[in-house]
Parts: sequence; structure tokens; C-alpha cells
Amino acid sequence: MTEPLPQFRYHPDPLATGSIERRDDFRCSCCERRRDYAYVGPYRDQTEEYHFANGDEICPWCIADGTAAEKWNASFVAPDFLSPEARSRMSAAALADLEFRTPSFYCLQQERWLDHHGEAAAFIGAAGVDEFPDLPRQAQIAMREWVGDRPYDGPLRPTDRVNKLKNDGDGPTAYLFRCLHCDWHGMYVESG
Repeated sequence: MTEPLPQFRYHPDPLATGSIERRDDFRCSCCERRRDYAYVGPYRDQTEEYHFANGDEICPWCIADGTAAEKWNASFVAPDFLSPEARSRMSAAALADLEFRTPSFYCLQQERWLDHHGEAAAFIGAAGVDEFPDLPRQAQIAMREWVGDRPYDGPLRPTDRVNKLKNDGDGPTAYLFRCLHCDWHGMYVESG
């Protein structure tokens, strides 16, 4: 029987975003237990080096319970990218949960975390034009606003800038977030 994945307040579906992958016969290099899932996103150690280039994959349970942060002095999300309001309003425990116990994600450049209502938002994934039709309306509006299209237009037109967004690692990609307190969706775009 597979152990249920831990829940992450600021990254509610890391399987869907690709930060956690199902694995057969995987042994976590942190807790050394056999697990069915591996975290495949970035993290930093005390020297600010990125890992996983040599297969240092860890399990999501070691992230959730803080074992990886403590044992390897690892951090996963840089709270420096939060707004000054969020950094001042979030409790020390909430900031630690984000930084040390939340899976991050790979980005074309440097990942950053958005916030709303004075708290870090939930990462909902990377998106391009192919994902656009299936996104919530507020996320579609955010994408259109970011790229300079008219946010409340109907179906996409061939001239809309959203059509240039890709989620294939080879073009400008939108990284989407959702507020934990309202229907706000925010995003930023990175190019490779």
C-alpha cells in the first residue's frame, strides 16, 4: 500500500506540477527509506549550491517534516522574492514552512514565489497556450494582462500574445499562483 503524499500549503499538487514524481524502487538519500515518490525540484544547501545534478533526490516526506532542511541545511523556496508586506505579515513559522518545508519548482531562469493578501500564494503550475483553455477564468485574465492582451476578451485570436507562451522548456512560460484567501491568480513569465 502506498503511503499518502504529505500536504503542502503553498504547493498543493506537486505531482501535477512535476516537482514530485512517482518512482519504483527509490531510496531517499536523506532518510534512506524506500519510497514511491521522489522530489525532483531544486534546493539549496548552506553554500547556496543547487543539487540533483548528481541524483541527490529526496522524498517529499523529508521535505514536509523538515528532515531535509535540518539534516542537509537545505532550503527549497527563497522567501526573498515575497513582497515586503508578505515578509512582514507572515509569521516566522509560516515563512519557515515556505522556505524549508515546501517543494519548489524548476523555472527557465530563477524561480520566485508570488504572494497576495500578505501571505505566500499557492503555486499551481507552469502554463503556456496549450494549458490556457483549461485554466480558471481568473488565471486566464492574469495571463492576458501579463503579456499585454486585453484581459477580458473571449476566445484567443491568432494575434494574441498568449499564443507565444509555451510549457515545453523552450519558450516563454507562465508560472501561475493562486491566493489562499480569495480568487486572485497571479503569474510571471520567464524566457529561456
